[in-house]
Amino acid sequence: MIDSQQAGEPGTAVDPAHYREVMGHYPTGVAVVTGTTESGEPVGMVVGTFTSVSLDPPLVSFMPTTTSGTFALMRDSGTFCVNVLAHDQLELCRTMAVPRPGKFDDVDWSPSAYGVPALDGAVAHIHCVLDRVVPAGDHLIVLCRVQDMAVTRPATPLLFFQGGYGGFSPRGLVARGDAELIEAVRLADVGRTTVERLAREHRCEAALLVAVNDHELTTAVSAFGGSARPQEQLGRRVPLMPPLGEAYIAWAPEATIEAWLRRASSQEPDVVEKYRCRLKTVRELGYAMSRIQPEGGPQYGDLTEAMREYAAGELTPARERAVRAVIADASPFYETCEIVDGDTYDLGAIIGPVLGPDGSVALCLRLGQLPRGAGAHQVRRWIAALEEAAARISRSLETRAGDQYAAWQATTGDYLI
Repeated sequence: MIDSQQAGEPGTAVDPAHYREVMGHYPTGVAVVTGTTESGEPVGMVVGTFTSVSLDPPLVSFMPTTTSGTFALMRDSGTFCVNVLAHDQLELCRTMAVPRPGKFDDVDWSPSAYGVPALDGAVAHIHCVLDRVVPAGDHLIVLCRVQDMAVTRPATPLLFFQGGYGGFSPRGLVARGDAELIEAVRLADVGRTTVERLAREHRCEAALLVAVNDHELTTAVSAFGGSARPQEQLGRRVPLMPPLGEAYIAWAPEATIEAWLRRASSQEPDVVEKYRCRLKTVRELGYAMSRIQPEGGPQYGDLTEAMREYAAGELTPARERAVRAVIADASPFYETCEIVDGDTYDLGAIIGPVLGPDGSVALCLRLGQLPRGAGAHQVRRWIAALEEAAARISRSLETRAGDQYAAWQATTGDYLI
């Protein structure tokens, strides 16, 4: 039953926050409307209100706020290009959403036949001229007559939903992801014996993780020894966002590192620099480590639960923001530390890279469920065992799976690290 207070009694005012929450459950496409100023300078604005209006005559519309300075700049030119953004153009969207001069210097575009900017890589370009502007509350309904239009890149569009951005995933794309997962598991299988031995000898959990796309790792092989219990499920997805994935990202090309840093929940310069320094330290040490924090601070169990929710399936943007907030709060778990004789350590995990035949990181080897209160000598033994096992798996990739690795690398493309 719908709560009458929540739904609103007849004649009562609609609370703006409630309006945004309810309307946020309706997904919209994302487009950039471009034009020129009176002096001929390019100008553009991101809209989530673009829609078709009429077939005869061909009319479309978008709805800027009445206070939009960008629309005021382009209104008098009367000629616009609506650029429908693709799912992989989130960075372009963010660039164009900022009202600052010179932002067109940071994007690829070309002047259209109608004299306005057409953004490269857009799904479609719709060229139109102003028909009329209709006031509508705190927005304007800008009606435009279509002059020309074309699909310039048949890709899935960028969508806006519950305050977040994402892409449409038809069944064909899901199937492709499953195929990549299968190939990843096959690749990691060369390390199965080593992983099982490692778990048995050190009475812990051992697992191999591999990248299946440009923002996720997945568990491809896992084994358990001693009192360790099955927790690392095969196919479990792990988001590649700070602080997670340091042992993978630390050896990556600069472009991949920058993409990882942009996924940090905070883009404050000191926060980004902290993560950059940690990557450098991880590379110098040869491994990453997480530590269980004492009571009173962020709890490792909260991170584990957040990871479990992330792995369970696709999250709505609202839930993804909540999960990412928990992951960001877990940053203290991953602070690098010196192993000091006489101290004891409660470790969450130790993670190291497994290099492929081409010298890039092919897999990550992870030790978890390690006994608490371990001394410095024991921690060093675990690190040495992890490094030895990683080297052994790396040799196996080179001698027994070279062809398979090359084939997998060809299918995964640019996101291989």
